[in-house]
Amino acid sequence: MNITQQQKDILESIKQYKNIKINAFAGTGKTTTLKLISETYSSKKILYLAFNSAIKNEAMGIFPSNTSVKTTHGLAYVAVKKHTSINLDSLVNYRAIDISKEFGITYNQAIGALKIFENFCNNTKEEIAKDDIEHKSAKKMFDLMLIGKMKPTHSFYLKYYYLLLSTEQIPQFNYDIIMLDEAQDTNEVTLGIFEALSSKTKIYVGDKHQQIYSFRGSKNALDKIKCDKKLYLSSSFRFNNDIAQFANKLLAKFKNENIEIKASKDTDKTIITNGYISRTNAQLIATISNRIENRKPFVTVRDPNEIFNLTIEVYYLLNNEKEKIVRNRFLKDFSSDEDIADYAKEVEDFELKSALKVAKEYKEKIFEFQEVAKKFYDAWKNRVNNGFEQRIDEILFLTTAHTAKGLEWDRVTIADDFTDFADLIVDFGCDSLEEFNQEQNFLPNQELLDEFNLFYVAITRAKKSLVKDSENFHYLMAKNVDKLIDTRIKDAKANIEAIQSGKKVSVSKMQQEDKQLLRQQKNQEDGKAKNSGLKWSLEDKIKLKSMFKKANSITQIASKLERTTGAILGELLKSEVITKAQQLKLSELVKTNGNLATITSIK
Repeated sequence: MNITQQQKDILESIKQYKNIKINAFAGTGKTTTLKLISETYSSKKILYLAFNSAIKNEAMGIFPSNTSVKTTHGLAYVAVKKHTSINLDSLVNYRAIDISKEFGITYNQAIGALKIFENFCNNTKEEIAKDDIEHKSAKKMFDLMLIGKMKPTHSFYLKYYYLLLSTEQIPQFNYDIIMLDEAQDTNEVTLGIFEALSSKTKIYVGDKHQQIYSFRGSKNALDKIKCDKKLYLSSSFRFNNDIAQFANKLLAKFKNENIEIKASKDTDKTIITNGYISRTNAQLIATISNRIENRKPFVTVRDPNEIFNLTIEVYYLLNNEKEKIVRNRFLKDFSSDEDIADYAKEVEDFELKSALKVAKEYKEKIFEFQEVAKKFYDAWKNRVNNGFEQRIDEILFLTTAHTAKGLEWDRVTIADDFTDFADLIVDFGCDSLEEFNQEQNFLPNQELLDEFNLFYVAITRAKKSLVKDSENFHYLMAKNVDKLIDTRIKDAKANIEAIQSGKKVSVSKMQQEDKQLLRQQKNQEDGKAKNSGLKWSLEDKIKLKSMFKKANSITQIASKLERTTGAILGELLKSEVITKAQQLKLSELVKTNGNLATITSIK
């Protein structure tokens, strides 16, 4: 095996430093490097802390015997179960409606209490100090869990383990080396546990641009920890230069990154595996519907039961079958779809909102979708025996961006349900891309910044090719990104001003239909093409390709679809119907004689 200079530097650093930070970009051999550490220091007792069970299970099969592989939750669970009287046999995930009923408080107060409780469990503070109803309710939750009067949560036992560990009330093992993986998604309490564990050398490794769990309290330990040595892994073994260019442009333009990912020089264009990455489960279900209709195989990365459960139980509610609701028992408190919609809007539960939309759109078909998805899922698990793996080039692997980390395919389709970058910048309160980049380190809402990271995660799952369904590729392919996004920011702010009625509106969470209508109205008022700047629908994309292939001119197509000629050329390039050189030639023809700007002029 050829070891890179960066990997050699990491191996050497362990002899000299106590706290080492490794910034490892996507596909740069992070796991291989950690395994190298274990193999090189085979006489040392090592603990590898994996981010989740999937990573742990994979790591257990490749790390040598001197390395214990655990998750932080697993470490905490075993310790709390063994050394305390807390009953962890039945763990609960509470929703606002549960807390509202438990303590007799309003939805909004329950939302506040849950956020305070989760924040307390995710940080290293010893107590909840404030005395308002939300803080008192959150404190009562924790206290009731301590004495067994309320079922515990995963975040509770993790926090309790930290409190016991940091005050030396619980025994622990001593290690020579402890490695914390996915450090970018580590919250304060996990970092506190890591720091409290006994070890001679501690290694923090991760990619700060893959932080995607801020909604769970992640604080990006890579930016917070103090270390003796900072090192990089920046040579990607996964993807080619085409993919690297998109990743580097995203990081440079939207994440202030000045280190570039060096890509593989592999020129092999053979496509065997295909992935599909969406932002939401709702988009996955829509894709499943399409694959079934076209009799094409697919495999969900997650168990289909996890993807469909909430949607199916919403369907049970809508059809007066509440007795069938098992996992999402809070749904039983609603009497209609209007009640669910109002609640989802009030507490900003967008997963529930999506599930309601899917349940209403597909109705009983969702059971058929789930059944077929389960058959394909089970067939893939048993692929060696049933020969399903021989059809791998036909299969589309379906996943959300959150579940895609650590996975890769030759070709990846990036779905069109990711939040528009311009909308995110508006929600940050910035008027331009330049202002956003200047203020980024001081902006409070990390969850919005995670949306850029999710797109980076999605892009870097591809090894050879991307199918660019997302509108965000227009920014990553634009010659002048700043000009394009600043124009979109201005339009998005106009949408907000048009829809505001005395209360704050989040543009990234606005109904797509509202955005479309407002943008169309403003375009017409400003004398622009009606659909200028609007998201492309699948129907319009199909029309565009069809008209272009039938030798309609760019000017004619723009008129028919009510868009600018620049938008037409941009979409043709993004969809890989034309090359960059062909786009430039057609653009010049549009300026001189629009009727000549056709497919025949570039053949």
